[in-house]
Amino acid sequence: MVTPRKSPTATAHIVRQASAPSSHPLWRDGIDSLSLPALTSDLDCDVAIIGGGFSGLWSAFHLLHFDSSLSIVVFESEEIGFGASGRNGGWVSADYPVDLATLARRYPTKDTQGFAELLAKGVDEIGEIAREIAPRARFRKSGSLSFATHERQLQRLRDSVDQRHQLLTYEETQSKVAIPSAIGGLFTENCATVNPRGLLLDLAGYLQSRGVLIFERSFATHYDDGPPSNDGGLWVNDFRVSAHWKILATEAFTPKSREQIPLYSLMIATRPLSAKEQAALQWTPGLAIAEATNNVNYAQFSADFRIALGGRGARYPFAGHLDRALESDTRTHRNLSEMIHKWFPQLGGSDQHSSIDVTHHWGGPIAIRRNWESRICVDHRKGLARLGGYVGDGLTMSFVAARAVAEEIVTGENPLAEMPISTDCSKAKKWPIEPFRYIGANALISSIARLDESEEAGRQSPTGRFLKRLIGR
Repeated sequence: MVTPRKSPTATAHIVRQASAPSSHPLWRDGIDSLSLPALTSDLDCDVAIIGGGFSGLWSAFHLLHFDSSLSIVVFESEEIGFGASGRNGGWVSADYPVDLATLARRYPTKDTQGFAELLAKGVDEIGEIAREIAPRARFRKSGSLSFATHERQLQRLRDSVDQRHQLLTYEETQSKVAIPSAIGGLFTENCATVNPRGLLLDLAGYLQSRGVLIFERSFATHYDDGPPSNDGGLWVNDFRVSAHWKILATEAFTPKSREQIPLYSLMIATRPLSAKEQAALQWTPGLAIAEATNNVNYAQFSADFRIALGGRGARYPFAGHLDRALESDTRTHRNLSEMIHKWFPQLGGSDQHSSIDVTHHWGGPIAIRRNWESRICVDHRKGLARLGGYVGDGLTMSFVAARAVAEEIVTGENPLAEMPISTDCSKAKKWPIEPFRYIGANALISSIARLDESEEAGRQSPTGRFLKRLIGR
């Protein structure tokens, strides 16, 4: 292994908060809300979709592909792009929260490699759609790089090599992005970066042009679990909606259930970097990057030349109550700012007063099931479909899951039936009851952070494998 070059002398506080950083996602800049009407009367339709994020809109998109005659209505309780679909890191990735080896052990008779190929194909399909109907997505496919800054991280990357993930040398890693402390990396070409809000809102506009009705500020207060013969009742803004099929696509905003919990993922974005600063990074345009820590992090260099960086660390709220205060968790946002400093000390330059202002900080909840897998459920007796549980990897998985839901609704065939993913409506591994869930989840969050600190300090930690077993990955 080639010894990495020395990092330049770090400039104190090279990353700082702007005087009044915006608390809304970077992706909102220059992309106005759709300002669609709320439902104000009773309504009949073939398919009612609850949730105006990617799961809901991709479901409508694929339903039209399989049967363009369907009358489809989407109900969003806030505005299109309010949830994780408009706040995420913009990775259109073929990676899955559970590694393929673990999936193969869990589902020995299922087509694990076929599932990986389906996700990889999904990245390219989203790219084709973005080029046709979503110019504001700014789709750029340059792959993703997970880089190591010490030997323990590098060993994890070695263990992850497969036919789609290539181990890179120090020089190969540095040629993709100049991170002085990186000693190697793991690269896959099956990843792109986007402005997720641009993709979502352009997709919504396309669906409207195809006749899909989309209502904002339209809250579904009740749905009838009975069969379609009972009229498939749904109440939205206290108005009756009659639908043959209902699709629940609410992800972390699903009413409280032990089948999944909400965890918060937070992000920051810097001011646009100057040409000189961009040259110092040598960041391949469109490349998604992450450090191979145990705690999740992710970054892209946006089309307007900003570092957009996200990660986990905010506590789990008791009983899964969504808490807007956790979207602005000061400690997590500070840790993300320090991560930019750690990765890119060269941005300090020779000017001791040089700084990279953080102009945006935001966050939001993601849904995590007990086995860290997504779930797709289509109940023909009830005329009810559910999809979600993406653990933050939803840009591609929502596309694949929504297509499976749409195909089964229209044709009765589920293309994921032979894939390693849960399609059973009756079985779901549940999280513990409170307060054990609250205690355990937050202990896990703290333990993962301490594990990363121990590894970076070169200390042996016996908890790594135990933590991996505990979270079921």
